[in-house]
Amino acid sequence: MSSPFFASSITKGVANSHGWRHLLLDRADSHIGKPLGPVKKSLINLIHITDTHICDAQSPARVEYLDRYADPHHPASSIVGTLIGTYRAHEILTTQVLESAVQAINRIDLAPVTKTAISAVLITGDLTDNAQSNELDWLTTLLLGGKLRADSGAKDKWEGVGGEFYSPFFWNPHGTPKGERNDFPRDLYGFPTIPELLHAIRQPFYSSGLKYPFLAVHGNHDALLQGTVVPNEELRESVTSDEKIFELSDEEALQALSKVSEQGPAAYPSPIAPKVMTVSADESRDFLSPIEWNINFYREDEDNGISSQHLGSDRKYWRKDYESIIILALDTVNPFGGWQGSIDQEQFNWLKEQVEQIKDKYIVITSHHPIQDIYNGYSPSARRVLGAEIESYLITKPAVIAWICGHTHRHRIAYFGPDITRGFYQIETSSLIDWPQQGRIIEIFLTQDDEICIASTVFNHQGSILPDYEHLRLDEVNELSGLSRILSLNDWQRRGGIFAIENNEGEGSDRNSILCLPKRVLY
Repeated sequence: MSSPFFASSITKGVANSHGWRHLLLDRADSHIGKPLGPVKKSLINLIHITDTHICDAQSPARVEYLDRYADPHHPASSIVGTLIGTYRAHEILTTQVLESAVQAINRIDLAPVTKTAISAVLITGDLTDNAQSNELDWLTTLLLGGKLRADSGAKDKWEGVGGEFYSPFFWNPHGTPKGERNDFPRDLYGFPTIPELLHAIRQPFYSSGLKYPFLAVHGNHDALLQGTVVPNEELRESVTSDEKIFELSDEEALQALSKVSEQGPAAYPSPIAPKVMTVSADESRDFLSPIEWNINFYREDEDNGISSQHLGSDRKYWRKDYESIIILALDTVNPFGGWQGSIDQEQFNWLKEQVEQIKDKYIVITSHHPIQDIYNGYSPSARRVLGAEIESYLITKPAVIAWICGHTHRHRIAYFGPDITRGFYQIETSSLIDWPQQGRIIEIFLTQDDEICIASTVFNHQGSILPDYEHLRLDEVNELSGLSRILSLNDWQRRGGIFAIENNEGEGSDRNSILCLPKRVLY
């Protein structure tokens, strides 16, 4: 492990008068938990990343214009809350961040605690941001390697917010056009001016590609618009069209926000008199079909959970066998809308069948949603199975030792079960889009006493720690991903309250920790 960004911790500097904070390198967190003796057997070593949110920030299907109502200075924020999440200043840099994460992963030769080989990279959903085909294409190129130009629409200009359409509600990195007022992110919250940035991020670069096999889990942003709304034909026409909505009246925008729900049904805005600009139409932006996910991730020569039986099917749950561990991946996306999760009865029956037939091996469950967020029971037809029912079943099975997930964009580890002999650790890892933009190494092994131990070690992507922006090298991927990291730290909607970015960091025990379970009898 040679990367300084693994060995060190990145810490926040003191806020200036605008609340803007720089970043510093510090010593690494130590592991919290029981001191370890000799390792008897390594069972599996997973590198976990999640919520990459590869984003086509120029897409006509995006609804950035709804986000301003949660800005701290906006009068409506006291009504709608302090976070909406349909616009981030750093969402234009998601491909660079994932490339820097891949570079960091490729520098990990052995798991840090057991000093044994890495088994696979597990990516637990929200790989794309708006369920678009071009976003999935960009993601796949980043994982496999090759030349990537993360651009859509016109090839000679930026057509998203911050470009020719100027609004003070968005970060405009190129500066303020003559006759306009400074934008709020730069004026109120200390965001920088970076000329030429919107040109630089559209330039091609060569992606490294993972050196390890990877396993992909389905998330709500991989199926639903903004992770919430079911695509329909009207929306499909909109996403590939030459018109993009940049503004709504306050009345229409607030009405639209009332229809966006964590539990379905949820609806996209249908405005009467929006402010529209002409953009370049692009067929590659079309929404993913229900079967496209499996086609994209199926590998005939590699068992990554997606088998030939998945082809032509919209079933996105799978099983992956290792020598001592079985991974069972759930598809917790509610296809009827809403950003929280659930599963159908058929999938629950499959889960129980798999668990009952597995003998003499430990079981790791993985999904996009954590158990506590699997409560979206909306369905126009058959019932949906929720987290409480899944938990009640799994905690009776001693072979189930861990649940690995994302969705919450935070580091958090919790135990589910009546006692230490029955139950499992749930491990949530932070996203690669929001602060702190970290991944996690998860090692599962046996001690000499046949205790089952899980070691968690977080790591940073290879993005630079930037001292200033006047000398930013716009042709360097790791400088751009470093910019994304510091922009995410300074997200103006997350500078306090229940959505404060500090919540994403978790406690020390949620990051680097040693978790142990006593010896369990397997059948």
